[in-house]
Amino acid sequence: MTTARAIALFDQVAPVYDELLPFFTGFGQQHIEWLAPAHGTRALDLGAGRGALTAALLARGCQVTAVDCAPGMVERISTQYPQVHEARVMDAHQLDFPDNSFDLVCAGFVVHLLDDPAVAAREIRRVLTPGGVFSFSLPGAVEAAPEWEFYGALFREFQPLIPVGEGRLSRPLDEEQFLAAGRFTGVGAIAIEQRLPVPDADTFWNWGLSHGSRAFFDALPADARTRFEARVRAELATMDPIVFAAGAKLWRGASPA
Repeated sequence: MTTARAIALFDQVAPVYDELLPFFTGFGQQHIEWLAPAHGTRALDLGAGRGALTAALLARGCQVTAVDCAPGMVERISTQYPQVHEARVMDAHQLDFPDNSFDLVCAGFVVHLLDDPAVAAREIRRVLTPGGVFSFSLPGAVEAAPEWEFYGALFREFQPLIPVGEGRLSRPLDEEQFLAAGRFTGVGAIAIEQRLPVPDADTFWNWGLSHGSRAFFDALPADARTRFEARVRAELATMDPIVFAAGAKLWRGASPA
């Protein structure tokens, strides 16, 4: 079951999610370019957010169903993408679809947030047609961007100040074990990255509050959050221009034929 804390957070950020920097949009486009689904593919966007993958799938002529745990996200997808076949509030651990409903299931930056990835993997395999593809993205490393090493280091430095059970929604995930739980075959992965121009420090800080990382910032004591922000702004002041280097890893596997 998806936690109430996750649902509440993503409902809170839905109005600004992926609007300050096209982070998820850019990775979503690369993700679907890699998969290259055929026109007419029946696709499920799992944990769809504001529709980064949905938009890229629609552009390729796929028949898209989008689901998310947060009603605010689903409401905005329904409004922004009226051509979506169906948009519904749904828990990834309990997919309300018949067996063999989709040719492709894709999830952008979602599976590391799941309470029970193995249960979700089995559900995903169930709704896929034999030979259908499941693909997901996770945050990843980026090469040749030493100027951004400070950002991850700050999260690690401030983590001990957050009470146990609060803060980040993500948890460690063994990707190959996750895919094995769904008995997916032909597993493969690639690393991708993007460079995002950032207009100013305000935009970058507000972007950090516009997605899942907000759980971390909201859990910090007020004085620690102020110090964290000051450290970020001090680093950004040394960059001209500010270009955010972000990485991701894409995984895919096939449902047994």
